[in-house]
Amino acid sequence: MEVEENQSEINIRFKGKSTERDPSGFISPVLLESMQNSKKFSKKIRMDFMELEYMNSSTITPIIKILENANDMGNSILILYRKSKKWQELCFSALRIFETKDHRIEITGK
Repeated sequence: MEVEENQSEINIRFKGKSTERDPSGFISPVLLESMQNSKKFSKKIRMDFMELEYMNSSTITPIIKILENANDMGNSILILYRKSKKWQELCFSALRIFETKDHRIEITGK
């Protein structure tokens, strides 16, 4: 996981494989700090999963929690995933239930 911040966005790039039994131990602190900075500095969070080769079902839990919090707190989040990877399409298309009509939360397959 790599985090880069510029004037308008906080970019979180997920790479490789996520196979930990409890990945929230290392994912949640990064996502929570990003949420705080997003709110404090009015920045959009961009979570890019396009280079992620694999993630187990435990990895999605902290992502769902962040989307729930973003909806409550008014954060802006864009999730990008690789549509051509079947497992990503199945996993991330299910997260579309968190999308907002004002496009603050968007889930996009490319």
